[in-house]
Amino acid sequence: MGDGAAGFSLMDVDTLVRQNLPVVMVVGNNSAWGLEKHPMRLLHQYDVAADLQQGLRYDAVVAALGGAGEVVTDPGGIGPAIDRAMSAGVPYLVNILTDPEAAYPRSTTGL
Repeated sequence: MGDGAAGFSLMDVDTLVRQNLPVVMVVGNNSAWGLEKHPMRLLHQYDVAADLQQGLRYDAVVAALGGAGEVVTDPGGIGPAIDRAMSAGVPYLVNILTDPEAAYPRSTTGL
């Protein structure tokens, strides 16, 4: 999921922990509403209300709710982090920090 979606749904981890469901979550964290930010720039030459807190520790939210997680900043660390997540036995979030300037690939601007 993206970081915006994580902001909407991570309190559900409480249920995952209570029900002992070892779900693995992977967040692409670009500190922005990427589906909105780049089209706004393309169409209007600016973006508004599309930024999120840079490097937010969504993994720490999951840990605070009884799960676990980690931050990944290097692409080479993604595979090992997912391996750790799969073997953790608890809800686990892999928080992958990505480049906020990399535009989400899409075939339309919505127009």
